[in-house]
Amino acid sequence: MNSGSIRVCLLALFLPAAASAKIFLPGMQPEEAGIEFAKVEQCQMCHSNTKNGDADPMYSWQGGMMAQAMRDPIFLASLTVANQDVPGVGEFCLRCHAPRGWLEDRSTPADASALNKEDMHGVSCDVCHRLMDPRGPEAAKLIKDIPPSYGNAMMVADPKNRVRGPYGDGKGAMPHGVMKSDFHASGDLCGTCHDISNPLFAEDVKTQPVASFGHIERTYSEWLLSDFAQQGKDGSCQSCHYPKVEGGGQASRFGSVHRDHFVMHGPVGGSTWVQDAVAEMFPGEVNRKALQAGKKRAEELLKTAAKLDLDVSDGKTAKLRITNLTGHKLPSGYPEGRRMWVNVQFMGAANQIIKEIGGFGDKQDTLAGAPVKAPTLLDPKATVIYEVLPGMSEAAAKKFNKRPGHSFHFVLNDTIVKDNRIPPKGFNNARFKEHLCEPIAKEYKDGQFWDDVQFEVPAGTKKVLVRLMYQSMSWEYLKFLVEENRTDDASRKLYDVWNRTGKCPPVVMARAEQAL
Repeated sequence: MNSGSIRVCLLALFLPAAASAKIFLPGMQPEEAGIEFAKVEQCQMCHSNTKNGDADPMYSWQGGMMAQAMRDPIFLASLTVANQDVPGVGEFCLRCHAPRGWLEDRSTPADASALNKEDMHGVSCDVCHRLMDPRGPEAAKLIKDIPPSYGNAMMVADPKNRVRGPYGDGKGAMPHGVMKSDFHASGDLCGTCHDISNPLFAEDVKTQPVASFGHIERTYSEWLLSDFAQQGKDGSCQSCHYPKVEGGGQASRFGSVHRDHFVMHGPVGGSTWVQDAVAEMFPGEVNRKALQAGKKRAEELLKTAAKLDLDVSDGKTAKLRITNLTGHKLPSGYPEGRRMWVNVQFMGAANQIIKEIGGFGDKQDTLAGAPVKAPTLLDPKATVIYEVLPGMSEAAAKKFNKRPGHSFHFVLNDTIVKDNRIPPKGFNNARFKEHLCEPIAKEYKDGQFWDDVQFEVPAGTKKVLVRLMYQSMSWEYLKFLVEENRTDDASRKLYDVWNRTGKCPPVVMARAEQAL
């Protein structure tokens, strides 16, 4: 919900702190149409060892975050805290992270304790390839309530044993049916789980579009309102996050059908640490080599997200323009703990650092009362940080006995305190405001998809080095999850694996330098 015009729903204000949330949303309901998904091992029989190298369907999927959605230790810790804040609300979270468990009716209890081994594969092969347009005519024949928009995991899956994708041939040659699906090439499919709003803030989930209430994530809306959405398949989410394999490939190791349009099946995003964590925590369930390949793809993708133009021609002021090259805000995705910032180093004649802004390193902090060295931004007040900070209004804070302002309690948050992330090409203030994702505490003009920042050059500077940094989980968010958890050991496990795997170090997205 937007801090420019706070619209706190009565439900949120009067929901008791210990209330139980049983959330109904349109779309397919658990066990509706008697749906049953194939196991990952069944898919693996044909769709692994296909001689496509890293682009092997099973191997690339194993290295992507879809496959790890239910093992992600950040999610597991945040699930616990969400259920503490509003008992039972975790079932809403499991819709995206364990869709098989949701549709086969294992999403209660909301702490995920009823999920089985297959559910831990997150967004599995068969779940994704059975999805159909939840607002289309096929879905209307299967379900009672058509979703008013894409989002909030209001999905519909084909109850028949039929795999959907870009090709519709191969009937009779496989142990399952096949069906050509334009939906799988559309950003609308991605919108299923990448426009997320708190349903506790909705007045009527059957009629209200997801983007009209309770902002949690708006990546789909950001793309939908950008110029990229007007470019067809070339500007779709899939065109970047499911990169096309040059020369094509073969989906199955049986037969000889070559596909000219063939993609990596492990979606590439901004996660560059979870791969290490799940490999450490679930060694018998995951493919460590595939995860490292997925991590490398994510690091390479981040390097294509922005362009830096640096001008220090007058010797007094370093002028920097950061241009967003993506089809959504930069950065985007789930907001908690994600951030991008500008690191500037002013170098002297001996190549020594005279001054640094946006430095990252250890500082003394406490965790649950004990001293700890925490790697984080050393000068956050002086650093240009791009982020979205959800929070609580005065009314919500009073209701839940919390402090108003920025908050990591995402199911209690009713406002956005800050959103200075750089918009995508095609940005329009009015349209973004309609989706509750306009800039907050920052002004961007219509059509602006860059940001200009300036830094005073200290005396003695001979070279200016600028780096655009990105981190997928901050120390501050980790500390919150550990100290807030009063239920289980999920946050302690997160903290332990964070310590053992490099503490989520930042990634350099882009760099520029200029000698004086």
